This record gives sequence, C-alpha cells and structure tokens, in this order.
Amino acid sequence: MSIYNFCCLPLRILSKSLNRLVLMVAHSFSMKRKSKFVYASRTSGDRYTNRGFTLIEVLVVMIIIGILSAIVAPSWVSFVDNQRLNSSQTKIFAAIKAAQSDAKVRQTSDSQTVTNSKRSRITFTSSASTFSASSDATLRLDNVRTDSGVEQSLEKGITIASVIDNTSPNAQLSPVTIEFDSRGFIYKSSQVPICINLSTTNTTGRKRTSWIKIQTLLGALSTGKDTACS
Repeated sequence: MSIYNFCCLPLRILSKSLNRLVLMVAHSFSMKRKSKFVYASRTSGDRYTNRGFTLIEVLVVMIIIGILSAIVAPSWVSFVDNQRLNSSQTKIFAAIKAAQSDAKVRQTSDSQTVTNSKRSRITFTSSASTFSASSDATLRLDNVRTDSGVEQSLEKGITIASVIDNTSPNAQLSPVTIEFDSRGFIYKSSQVPICINLSTTNTTGRKRTSWIKIQTLLGALSTGKDTACS
C-alpha cells in the first residue's frame, strides 16, 4: 500500500459509508423490490463493484483511531481537571467572602458570639481523620444568610489536600473551622496566615493543585495554582 493510499484510506471508507447510507435511504422510498443498488467504489480496472471493507482497511482505521485517542485523551482529562479545580477554588473563595460579609451584617458582639456560638464561620471537613489528596472533603457555612449549615461538596475529582495555618505549619486534623468576628476579621488571630490547598484526586497522570490563602487578620485573600502556598 502506497503512502498516498494509506493517508486517503479513512476518506475512502467514509465516502463508502456515506454512499451506502444514501443508497439505503433511496431504497426505503423505492417501490421496486428488485431494484439494484450499487455504491461507487472504483477498482483498479476503473469499474464499479459491490465489495465491502477488507480486514486490512478496518484494522488500519482502528489503529488510526487508537493513535488519535491516545494523543487527545490526556489533553482532554487535563482540561477537565483544570476546569473543576478552578470551580472548586472559586467556590471556597466565595464561601469565605460570604462568611466575612455576613459577620459584618450581623454586628454581633464578641461576648454574645462566644456564649451563643453565633459567630459566622466556615468549616472544612475531610472524610478521613486528616486532609489528604486521596480523601473527599466538604465545606459548611454556619450563621450566614444563605446555605447556612449545609454541607457542600467540591467538584468531582477535587479535594482539600491540606489546611495549614500559623499554629500548625505542617497540616491540621479534620475538621478545621475559621471564624469571623462582627468586623469580618479572623477571630483567632493566631491562625493567620491560613492556606487551603486543593488537589485533583486522580491516581494516574499529573496532579493539579491550587490554593486559597487568608493572608491577614482583616481577611485579605489571595489565590494561586500549581505552586506552593506561601
């Protein structure tokens, strides 16, 4: 088989398939049962024939499809992981902002919040005793106006790999709670800075990571991807 014929083979097969489809449609509307239909498939003798696909043609097409799939699949998986990671990062960022905002709106005094547990807060929980890239994680907002007390999951395939603050520079056990006072400030100043590290949970291929950092007592936020939270 020449290089030209090899490159044109998928087009030839596609042309045959379309030709067959047209003939089948025409046949279904025809009232003549004995009409003879042929599809245009020129042989080396420049005549029409009714032959099907050869085993070699089918195998070549299967090989081409396999090669294209092997090239495209990793890029597609990486794209999906990246979109899910961005969505989860945005979700946590928005949840922290909501807790801060609602803490200011409530205008509850510190003495009341300590006694009655009315302080706006966000809690991160892992399915295991510690956060890791292989365990599932959820977040919950309490004492806020929207979705208060509701466990929220991250995007599929994304988890909280670790939560690190100033009191636990390595990692913290699950759950971790961040509280905000009536000014929207971090209630436990000793926690700052706080890093929430996200990761994909895939066991094969490259793991993608991102993070959200509460930098100051005032609750200033920053984000990053594929780098260490610092």
